[in-house]
Amino acid sequence: MLSPILACVSVSQAIDYYVEKLGFEQAWTMPPNEAGFIEFACVRLGDAEILLGITEGFVAPNALAFRGTGIQIYINLPDTLNIETLYATAQASGAVITRELQTRDWGERSYNVKDADGYNLMIAQSPPKSE
Repeated sequence: MLSPILACVSVSQAIDYYVEKLGFEQAWTMPPNEAGFIEFACVRLGDAEILLGITEGFVAPNALAFRGTGIQIYINLPDTLNIETLYATAQASGAVITRELQTRDWGERSYNVKDADGYNLMIAQSPPKSE
C-alpha cells in the first residue's frame, strides 16, 4: 500500500474538507499537541489512505504555494463506492472541482478536485468487470 503524507496548514481543516466535501472518512488522528492542535491524521476513501501532517518541518514557509506542484493523487474507487454520489457530494459542498465527472474512452469514470491545501486528486472508478 502507498500512503502519501500531505503537508497541511491545518490538519483539522484538512480532515474536515476531506470528510465533508470529498466523502472520505476520518481513519485516525494523533492526540492533539500541547496547544490543542492535531499535527498528524489519516483519512480514508475505500482502500486509499492519505496521511495529513503539519507543514512545519516538511515545507519551508516560502515554498507553501508550491506544495503538490506536478503531482496528482489518483484514487481508484472500489465497486462498493459510488462515484456519482461522491461527485454529487463534492459539487454540493463547494469542493474545488477542476475537471467534471466524465467517462473516459476506456470506460473509466473520473473527476478531478483540489483539496483545502491545493493538492490535486483524481477520483476514478473502473468500468464494471464483465462476467
